[in-house]
Amino acid sequence: MNKLGVIGSKISYSLSPDIHKLFAEQFGIEVDYQIYDLDEDPNLFIKKFFKSGGVGLNVTKPFKEIVAESFSTNSSINCLYANGTKGTSTDGEGLINDLYSKNINIDKKNILIFGLGGAAKSIIESCADQAKVFVASRTKDTVDNVLNTYPNCSPYDGSKIDLIISCATSLDESSLNFLKEVNLSADSHVYDINYSNPTNKQIRDLALVSESNIYSGIGMLVEQAAASFFLWFGKRPTTKIVKDALNERL
Repeated sequence: MNKLGVIGSKISYSLSPDIHKLFAEQFGIEVDYQIYDLDEDPNLFIKKFFKSGGVGLNVTKPFKEIVAESFSTNSSINCLYANGTKGTSTDGEGLINDLYSKNINIDKKNILIFGLGGAAKSIIESCADQAKVFVASRTKDTVDNVLNTYPNCSPYDGSKIDLIISCATSLDESSLNFLKEVNLSADSHVYDINYSNPTNKQIRDLALVSESNIYSGIGMLVEQAAASFFLWFGKRPTTKIVKDALNERL
């Protein structure tokens, strides 16, 4: 039995155990994927997890950047592998792969990333080589810090946007008003990386674009999980059937 899990805080809702069970069934691999809702230092737990035979561990809120610090990286980490000696973020890869599956081309497009927490950094890294990336947040200091780390990004300046990626875990009135004022292209898309979150309804209610061009983060969740599974087992699972199963449930 391969011991896997996800660490975070207040994450009992996580779909990761279901996703990795479905992936494992594709290859006849036995997995025991558990949710670890932590109050303790995540780095101490990580050491104990891998020392006890753990194969792979995902990291989610609020620990992505805390764990990244132990690997001396300015980014975020959501996947630990190689007996806990290596860490990376599969969030950006997961988003890009889900966009491709939806036939959303970002090459030479203008993207606005709103909300600049953990996953946003990985998404910036994955998008900036293909697209022009603008960033925005509720606080100027957050934007300035991201611009210092990623100089190939720009603060939003009113340019026409082809894709909004909302990484904010909550949206207050000022955030919603900001999004309403974004200059959108004729066939733009809006992608909320959250799932089963009040932000999903808030963004749909804004009606910035047609309903068919608004997406929640279920697809990204499955795709980033597939990238983690590959790092753990060297096998790349089929994601469409898993996305379909989860969308039916939600």
